Amino acid sequence: MHNTNMPLTKDEIFPFLCHISEHFQSGIAIINIKKTDFPFVYCNEAFISLTGFSRDELIGNGISSLRGSITNEEMDAELLHLLSSKAPFEKNVLHYQKDGTAFWNHLTFQPIKERGGITTYALLHCKDITEQMLSKMLSKLEHEVYIELEKDGDLKNTLQLIAEKVERYYIRDIYCAIHIVKENRQLQAIASGSLPLRVIKALNHLEISLTANYNDNVIYINELTLTNHHYNKIIQGYNLSSCWSKPIYSNEKKLLGYISIYIKENHPLKNVDIEFLKKLSPIIALSMKYVEQKQELKRLAFFDKSTGLPNYYNFYNQLEKWVEDKNNGAILLVHPGEYSSIVDLYGRKFGDELIHQIVVRILSLANLKEKMIYVRFSNSSFIVAVKKSNKKLNNFINQILQVTTFPFRIADRDIFITLKIGISHFEENVTLDESIRRADIALTNSHFKNSTISFFKKETDEIIQRELNILNQLHFALQNEEFTVQLQPKIALSTGTIEGFEALARWNSPVLGNVSPSEFIAIAEKSRKINEIDISILKLVLNFLSSRLKNGQKIVPIAVNISPVHFYSESFVLDFISLVEEYEIPPEFIKIEITESAQLMDLDKAKEILSELKMLGYESSIDDFGVGFSSLSYLQQLPFSEIKIDRSFINNISNAEMHAVVQTIVQLAENLRMQVVAEGIETAEQFSILQKMGCKSGQGYYFFKPMSLEQAENLLDTI
Repeated sequence: MHNTNMPLTKDEIFPFLCHISEHFQSGIAIINIKKTDFPFVYCNEAFISLTGFSRDELIGNGISSLRGSITNEEMDAELLHLLSSKAPFEKNVLHYQKDGTAFWNHLTFQPIKERGGITTYALLHCKDITEQMLSKMLSKLEHEVYIELEKDGDLKNTLQLIAEKVERYYIRDIYCAIHIVKENRQLQAIASGSLPLRVIKALNHLEISLTANYNDNVIYINELTLTNHHYNKIIQGYNLSSCWSKPIYSNEKKLLGYISIYIKENHPLKNVDIEFLKKLSPIIALSMKYVEQKQELKRLAFFDKSTGLPNYYNFYNQLEKWVEDKNNGAILLVHPGEYSSIVDLYGRKFGDELIHQIVVRILSLANLKEKMIYVRFSNSSFIVAVKKSNKKLNNFINQILQVTTFPFRIADRDIFITLKIGISHFEENVTLDESIRRADIALTNSHFKNSTISFFKKETDEIIQRELNILNQLHFALQNEEFTVQLQPKIALSTGTIEGFEALARWNSPVLGNVSPSEFIAIAEKSRKINEIDISILKLVLNFLSSRLKNGQKIVPIAVNISPVHFYSESFVLDFISLVEEYEIPPEFIKIEITESAQLMDLDKAKEILSELKMLGYESSIDDFGVGFSSLSYLQQLPFSEIKIDRSFINNISNAEMHAVVQTIVQLAENLRMQVVAEGIETAEQFSILQKMGCKSGQGYYFFKPMSLEQAENLLDTI
């Protein structure tokens, strides 16, 4: 607000301001600022309602009449100084209504100048912002509580902090205390601000509320002078009149305790107090939950809760001591093969029970307890470490495997299980983390090889590292457009003419060098990066075709490989069609190739996608036919227009049995009215045999190797 020059005299301006004030729904008082005590000369109805005083009680008194028991003297002095300056200001002040109820008052002070520039009156705009200020106070309290929890984590200290801060920040002159419910269903006063705990315990006014039903809104009001006759001296000594107690509940509606506000003077419970206590109790509940969780974590510092086995920290410390004492040995990571099935059938509790029973049986083996340490490693596995030489290790492994000779009692059933074991060695020259990692790799390898026992081999580690490097570089490859495309011509075997191309993705990484598609495609599929690679190759092909079309040059159809992972994505068809149409390529010049695999076996979905593409004019091809899954059974169900016979068949086509297989595929395709393309033709003999079979098309080094886009341009320009 700004000072306003009014074209009115002193006698004219006062009634005008009075009239204007009554139109405000918020509290407005007119102050005579020529007098040193700044008296009210007029107050509107909203101001009267806000303060609880009558107009007669207010007129002639100054702003100091709204002071109360805990009004800050420095703040009050500052307010008087601001009034004396006769300049506009805004300020938040703790004021009191007539009945002694405190409220936060947001003051806006605006002097009004009369004709001639003289200032006699000022408007004081008042607004009750108690709720906002208490919310800020609770936010500040919550922040301080979290700092205390992180620093100390002790429940008593944390609740003591809350009690002290509530007393300090609240708008009433109060005492604050917190009770908690003990395991024996007894209440214990655990924290108090400035009122001694012995006083809280002596009053004992909350005992009956332990049996109350859940009610998160209830606040118990206890008139202390009526219920504690034996302690009237204490009550009078601390000027107590009543106590407001709010239950503290967990999210599970469990009673955790009470927050109690002890009123020093007899004031009624108001909505602002109720809302404050409602917002305060969840902060206390969260603090108690946090402390409980920290204590639980401490209990779990050395043992797994679900099985009772030593935990990883315990295991690691013991193993570290073994290594420091120059002991060598083996780490066995053990996984029961039936764990997942047991969890699926009976629940995780019985999976934990299985792990526990296996370890108990191992511990029962003769003379092993003193020479081994063990730990629950994951949900489905545990680690055993032993000080064993290689000669004795095999015997130990056999003993472990023997524990599965007899069934385990799980969910009232006898269940036989099998074990898979990954093994590495620990020694002084290899870190413990590395030794454990190697055992984990060995266990993973046992799953891949479907073997019971697998020892760590460096070669396996190198393969995993290579895959990780490729995965990391894939991100950069897509960002930096490192993928290129090569085109391999498809030849009409009867005439030798070029009837199309197959687009092949190539990647020359600045870090890894040339990476084979057989490496990066599988990794890209696992990491869901294959969609982006497919799209980048498709864009290169479409740009190639678009450029030649615009220049009036010859083009032929190009087949683009689409991963089955990408093929089944929800947006594939829409994205594919939108991209082709963006480059304005007619459908007959772009073909989709899908590699045969088990991933293609959602026949209904595949048929829906292929049919939609066919209806729009796009042909599709099944790549690497014959090495996938149930080829003949689904071929007639899916609307492919072309079959590409895998090169492994062509390599051995001179073999009589393989010759018969290829002949059958060619005949089958002809019966189904599909085009057949033989892949990997490398010799004149293969070419001749395929011609005699009636195979219409082929591709391979015998005709052309994959070529760059520039080479493909030159080739097309010569035919």
